[in-house]
Amino acid sequence: MSLDDLLGLLFLLFFIVIPALQGLSRRGQPPPTPPGFPEELPVPEPLPRPKPKARPKPKVPPPSSLPPPRKPEAESLERPSSLERQPLEVRFREASPPEEEEGKKPPRKKLLTTDGESILKGVIWHEILKKPKGW
Repeated sequence: MSLDDLLGLLFLLFFIVIPALQGLSRRGQPPPTPPGFPEELPVPEPLPRPKPKARPKPKVPPPSSLPPPRKPEAESLERPSSLERQPLEVRFREASPPEEEEGKKPPRKKLLTTDGESILKGVIWHEILKKPKGW
């Protein structure tokens, strides 16, 4: 057994095993008070309550000279009965005539292609533009 092993075992014994055993032996007892610490602390005084801030009074709008137009309540609450429900008609899309297909624009060139050379160029640019490892 070397000196390093003995020092490691002593550290383990003094700083880990003995405090753990002491904690297990004092499980039901309250923790001891340090010397010079007062046994009973005085009860703190309750803080005074802050006074509520005065709320601003809402401004009363001046009475208008013209009375607002009123709708009869019965008319505004009832739905007009003249509208009858009609079932929806289901229509399927018809195949477009061949004349419209000839007038279509030519397809646009794709931004990304999947051929081998383009993929290799993309990998190279990815390596060039990525953040360095030390960042």
